[in-house]
Amino acid sequence: MKKIACLSIGGSILSRESGINVEYAKRLSSLIGKKIKGTKFILVVGGGYSSRLYISSTRSIINNNSLLDQIGIAFTRVNALILQDLLSEFNVYPNIVTTIEELKSGIASSDIVVLGGLIPGITTDSVAMLACELTGCRKMINISSESYVYDRPIRDRGAKRMKNLNHQQLVDIANKCDDRSAGSNFILDFFAAKIAKRSNIEICFVNDDTKELEKALDGRSHNGSVVRN
Repeated sequence: MKKIACLSIGGSILSRESGINVEYAKRLSSLIGKKIKGTKFILVVGGGYSSRLYISSTRSIINNNSLLDQIGIAFTRVNALILQDLLSEFNVYPNIVTTIEELKSGIASSDIVVLGGLIPGITTDSVAMLACELTGCRKMINISSESYVYDRPIRDRGAKRMKNLNHQQLVDIANKCDDRSAGSNFILDFFAAKIAKRSNIEICFVNDDTKELEKALDGRSHNGSVVRN
């Protein structure tokens, strides 16, 4: 039986001011194509620059956080469609799913499922954690512009990088940084941290270096924080 790997791909990595980061998406797709013989993948994609741009520019006319979240979700699904198409260049044909109910059947019938956001109020990191719980995946790899967790917001004076931490430490840090606002960007949200803790899901943080991602997939030491009990 193939193992399952869950990747939470930060929107800031895939969607930038200049458009889709095609170079990274191709490197990621190539790595997945290389690993697919022994691994099934759940790829959860964030919204990135386009999502934040639309949310910030419509706040003056839309005073409804749930609706703003839905706008963000729409952009995560656009990014999921783009990633699905890029993966097909490497003879990999993912299922796109849009609900948690579709996820289990999707991963049963395909080696890869790709999804974005699901419902207002939770981030794609939380979606990835729920996907881990549902499928029995024991490790989530978080891909973002920052590969380390800090003991306080990174912009705060004296913020210290943490290589290894436990789930409660992550929960405490996320609680300081997560304000639940639509389109916000932080290392991991509070809800995702709580889900990881209750199901003892290991989290590896990496940046856009796919060599480090491959190390994390293989269970080797990599540049980035690791959360485990």
